Amino acid sequence: MKLDTAEWKKFRLGDIFDIKKGKRLTSDDQTEGATPYIGAIDSNNGISNYIGQPPIHDGNTISLSYNGSVGEAFYQPVSFWATDDVNVLYFKNDNLTTFNRCIALFICAILRQEKYRYCYGRKWVLDSMKETNIKLPVQHNQDGSPVIDPDRVYSDDGYLPDWQYMEDYIKSLNCKPISSNVSKQSAVDLNIQGWRDFYLHNLFDAEMGNGIDAVVTTDVNPKYLYVTRKNDYNFYYVDEMDCESPFPSGSMTLALGGSLGACFIHNTPFYTGQNIAVLKDKSNLSVYVKLFIATLIKNECKIKYQAFGRELNAHYKKDFAVKLPIQHNPDGSPVIDPDKTYSEDGYIPDWQYMEDYIKSLPYSDRI
Repeated sequence: MKLDTAEWKKFRLGDIFDIKKGKRLTSDDQTEGATPYIGAIDSNNGISNYIGQPPIHDGNTISLSYNGSVGEAFYQPVSFWATDDVNVLYFKNDNLTTFNRCIALFICAILRQEKYRYCYGRKWVLDSMKETNIKLPVQHNQDGSPVIDPDRVYSDDGYLPDWQYMEDYIKSLNCKPISSNVSKQSAVDLNIQGWRDFYLHNLFDAEMGNGIDAVVTTDVNPKYLYVTRKNDYNFYYVDEMDCESPFPSGSMTLALGGSLGACFIHNTPFYTGQNIAVLKDKSNLSVYVKLFIATLIKNECKIKYQAFGRELNAHYKKDFAVKLPIQHNPDGSPVIDPDKTYSEDGYIPDWQYMEDYIKSLPYSDRI
């Protein structure tokens, strides 16, 4: 379907939704359970973790962060608990149309376009959220004129959002929910006792990226990935650069600034923007092992660098370390490498365990 926004009209968010606040629940007060806990984050559909407390908000609603990752909007299909940095949008007029997942996903995409107006210092608080205007497609008569609602339910001008168009557009994207043949019950036990520290530069050949400024790239004949420091949508395709050679496929990138610690594996050759390190494979590691290590790198950055404003540039080739499982002999003693390839103590990472663990997780068969 063609997406033409020229005839879209403004609608006040508070006229379409009842907007309700989340509720603070500290990590110390949380118990383990099955209730989705929605935080002010920009991934995992907003789910920070699962808790034992009963839900405080209904499903078939939209969660919208007004603090933290401001402007992140997600459709919530089931009941949940939302933190106090999140507001929840309840559709007002189910008697006029049936609110559903497709309509919600369409509106979520519109809401995210408002993110640029807000930041950590300018929160999208409840009152301003209610007064926010978003543009939506409107219903038309057969002669092409807009349908006018005499009750002015959604708009002072009487315009009616075209719910059917929104639903049909999302369905036209031909996107099916991701399925997996790997169940949660198959997950390998993750016991971190006995793991050892390994310096990043002993695991990979670590070096600075190309440092290419985005303004000098072109995309007339896009051939290579161009990787940036963002935490999501961190790449696009650009033309071949005469003055630079791309990095080989299978290498990993590590953001040294911006979304500090964002770490990704790339299956095609690529260039990088500024302040990005490249980790090139030393040991012909599988993508599963790299995903395991990339997760630990992100976590290490979050704990030791992001929280304290430390620079990563001076550490990734020197003393940046991650804890990894190690190989053991049949008697349970650690395998010791006399060449000390990966560790000054001779420990060897347990590559097979890392691969088996990732493969045991749901959706690993989609990698």
